[in-house]
Amino acid sequence: MSLFEWMIGSITSDRLKANMPEKSSVKSARFSRRYWFRLTTFIVVVASIAFIFLLVYFIDLQIKAFVTPHRDRDIGLPTEISSDYKNVTLTTADGLKISGWYFSGTRPNAIVLAHGVGGNRKGVLPEAKILAQAGYHLLLIDLRGHGRSEGDMISYGYGEALDVRAAVDYLAVLPEVEQVGALGTSFGGAAVVRAAAVDRRIRAVVIESSFSSLPAAVEDAFDDLSIFPQWPFAPLLVDLAERRVGLEIDRVDSARDLATMPPRPVLIIHGSTDDLFPLDHAEKMYRSAQEPKELWVVEGMGHQNPVEGREQEYRQRVVTFFERAFAWP
Repeated sequence: MSLFEWMIGSITSDRLKANMPEKSSVKSARFSRRYWFRLTTFIVVVASIAFIFLLVYFIDLQIKAFVTPHRDRDIGLPTEISSDYKNVTLTTADGLKISGWYFSGTRPNAIVLAHGVGGNRKGVLPEAKILAQAGYHLLLIDLRGHGRSEGDMISYGYGEALDVRAAVDYLAVLPEVEQVGALGTSFGGAAVVRAAAVDRRIRAVVIESSFSSLPAAVEDAFDDLSIFPQWPFAPLLVDLAERRVGLEIDRVDSARDLATMPPRPVLIIHGSTDDLFPLDHAEKMYRSAQEPKELWVVEGMGHQNPVEGREQEYRQRVVTFFERAFAWP
């Protein structure tokens, strides 16, 4: 190797070393405090955005679950009551089509039956069977958003009162019907109370396992029905649900309706161990209602149909109630 080649090689080697950072400096730059700060900030921002997105998504799902019922289109067949029934379609004051069954009876009086949330007319077949055996004309309806009826939102009794009133309209023009009563279970109870508060044609009301007001129901049932803890989410979810439905929650108040509506016979049936709407809901409605009124507390019963296993007592209490109610001045 010549001296010239040796010098060129040395210069080239020195330049390469000068341009190549040492391992220690590369490591130091890659794991510096600034690096960790930027990485942490990035992770926090991404996680926050993901959390907010998921929170909004699940809140929207919860609102839909509150105001959009699970529709069960399987209404079954009422042949256990009678093979002689009529499929009817009613039109409410706000233009919805409501489906139902009409059964002709032997007495001059008729009863509208309204089911609970998420159900349909087959949910009140146990009550209907007993009342049909007693000779009453019956009209079982699917409340809006349920069964075969139109509608895609629920208002926990307020709008559903229009469905009950449409059923009363149907019965009121039948020549065989003189007076009309109504029976509702759970949120169907709130519907018949609201209907009776504005419609004097409903001469008697039976309320099964219902709530005294929607604000009270939210307070008691929120933890059972929501994926979110009551605080701080209940006020937010209620406000959003009100906006979506277009109805303020405190307008659904059965206790207030019972206190202010023209007097008529009222029977309230409630389980002593109802874990969805505790017994104080029934007691508050009973205290608010005007005379004549009755309260039947079913010992050991939860939030369920009061007929099953109690057919004889139910027949004695409810049929007797309607007999007296329709004879009331």
